[in-house]
Amino acid sequence: MSDVLSTDIQFIKGVGPKLAQVLSKKGISTVEDALYFLPRAYEDRRKISKCRQLIPNQNATLLVKVISCREIRQGRKMRLEVVAADDTGRVAFSWFHAYPSLKEDFAEGNILVCFGEVKFFKGFPQITHPEYEKMTEFQEGKPKASIHFGRVVPVYSETEGLHQKTLRRMMGEVMKLSLNSLDDSLPDSMRERLNLPSLRSSFKAVHFPEECPQENQVSKFLQRIIFEEFFVLQLGLGLKKKNQKSEKAPVLKTDSSELKKFLQSLPFELTGDQQTALKDIQRDLERHFAMSRLVQGDVGSGKTVVALASAVIASGNGFQTALMAPTELLAQQHFRTAEKLFQPLGIVPLLLTHSNASDNEVKEAIRTGRAQLVIGTHALFQKGVQFHKLGLVIVDEQHRFGVEQRNALVQKGEGAHLLMMTATPIPRTLAFTLYGDLDLTLIRQKPANRIPIKTSIIKDRERHKLYAKLRERLQRGEQAYIIYPLIEASEKLDLKSATEMYETLRKEVFPSHSLALLHGKMKADEKEKILLDFKNKKYDILVATTVIEVGIDVPNSTLIAIEHPERLGLSQLHQLRGRVGRGSLQSECILVAESFVTERLKIMERSEDGFEIAEEDLKLRGPGEFLGTRQSGLPGFRVGHILRDAELLNLARNEALELLEKDPSLENPENKKIRDMVQSRWKEKLVRLKGG
Repeated sequence: MSDVLSTDIQFIKGVGPKLAQVLSKKGISTVEDALYFLPRAYEDRRKISKCRQLIPNQNATLLVKVISCREIRQGRKMRLEVVAADDTGRVAFSWFHAYPSLKEDFAEGNILVCFGEVKFFKGFPQITHPEYEKMTEFQEGKPKASIHFGRVVPVYSETEGLHQKTLRRMMGEVMKLSLNSLDDSLPDSMRERLNLPSLRSSFKAVHFPEECPQENQVSKFLQRIIFEEFFVLQLGLGLKKKNQKSEKAPVLKTDSSELKKFLQSLPFELTGDQQTALKDIQRDLERHFAMSRLVQGDVGSGKTVVALASAVIASGNGFQTALMAPTELLAQQHFRTAEKLFQPLGIVPLLLTHSNASDNEVKEAIRTGRAQLVIGTHALFQKGVQFHKLGLVIVDEQHRFGVEQRNALVQKGEGAHLLMMTATPIPRTLAFTLYGDLDLTLIRQKPANRIPIKTSIIKDRERHKLYAKLRERLQRGEQAYIIYPLIEASEKLDLKSATEMYETLRKEVFPSHSLALLHGKMKADEKEKILLDFKNKKYDILVATTVIEVGIDVPNSTLIAIEHPERLGLSQLHQLRGRVGRGSLQSECILVAESFVTERLKIMERSEDGFEIAEEDLKLRGPGEFLGTRQSGLPGFRVGHILRDAELLNLARNEALELLEKDPSLENPENKKIRDMVQSRWKEKLVRLKGG
């Protein structure tokens, strides 16, 4: 990236430190950031309308002369009213938050060019808070075009303290300063073949276009900017994948008698998807470079058994496995499952958590290799933990760990294989974008013994039906969850909160039952104790926030009620629903909606397929909201939208793969600019961080 593009935005003419602080809220810190801060709309201010041509509720540009200006008191506030006219009629302008010097612009006889939305009051046209300029220069009888008038004008996303005129002036300076520094990274041959304009002409046309783009139109200039963004991402992912394949790893034989014995001893048959996942893993483990596979499995699809089968393979080859879970409770759950399923094989798993991480006997068992499978939390990658021969790392709910944390654990082995698992189904389009450097396996089938969860929606006024169902379940000795999106009551949002409703439910609705409250502000050990007590049937109802989205199996919990489901994404609702249906009892999910039920929520009633729900969620909310937080280890999209621009994404992916096929390290002289661009955007993210 050139020095000009990396210039701090505060040094741009007219910006300074104070405005730079406001701009940082919009993610603008450098000249390059400003270039990628694209307009959200455009206004055509080339044609000047006459007063008699004004149409209600439409925008118009006017050239008028000031007739009068007066201040009108309205209670404690003052309103500034300006009357102006052309040769066809009059128009009034109003400002409700007028600063003292404003009226200086409206001396009688001043010529103004104005723009705004026209309203009519008592048959008289008015514009409130118009954008205007005092005109002193004319060309051929018309006002001389400026950055704000006489052209197609960009409209940017605003924030408090940041106005359109300020943004346009800044963008004008940014364009002047940076256009000569915008060097095209894409080879001319590629641009010609794909019919893409230059980067310079694209930014110029997007910020200050000659013609007014149609609403929601993705012009060829915008396509050019988006293509490069996608292309860089796919090249970065491709280079990461190539780096992975250059890392040597132990070749593990997968046809061992231990694996056969393990599969035969299981009290159930693997589903077709589980078998496919295991075959994918076996193929990876038999190669001379490190496996880097993500297994996406819907809630309750049986990912853990596949992971444990992989640990059996490692053990049969004399290697240790580390299985890392995000919470102690989940680690304990995996430990109990492993203990039960490994009994016929004589493999003894070891549980490592913060409570026993300093135990010398435990550390010694790991260091000498006596512990063949070590299951734990963050304690696994602490400095004091040494493995004898770590060959496989399994990370459960991988999105809950940072790239560096996963890397720290992998580094404890010499070229350890990596298997990641997630219960968050991600649509194929998005998975390619986020995990293009990983091999992907999907487990969609549910085990045959799983009883589908019944899902129904009730209106808020029908909550007596919910309480009746809850009482019925509690009388049978079953347990339930009640979920609220907020911890405490909010004045701004008229929503029931977990703490408020916990008190109401405990004292008024279920006084003869034991209830517990769980939310994200509690300390980790406090949360874990409540969950464990709930699992051990100390409480009948767990009132919680969405903190239980990823939790433990409580087979006796058979009903989950989710309040204000319209506030949550479909994928999140699906994850929450997965807290029940973990045992042999028929389970139920009840969504307590506001007075009206949206089509979006009805998807939950008709589908239990997490991947189908995720696709719908992505369509409805877009990738940013769907993911929640920006994925660690990936450059974010500043312009591209992976749904709207899916064709461009595929094109960029194919072009990137083709280029890396011909020039795997982008070392050819003609690809130097591309390589520089990739390194500039990815920076340290191209350093091999296994698990990224």
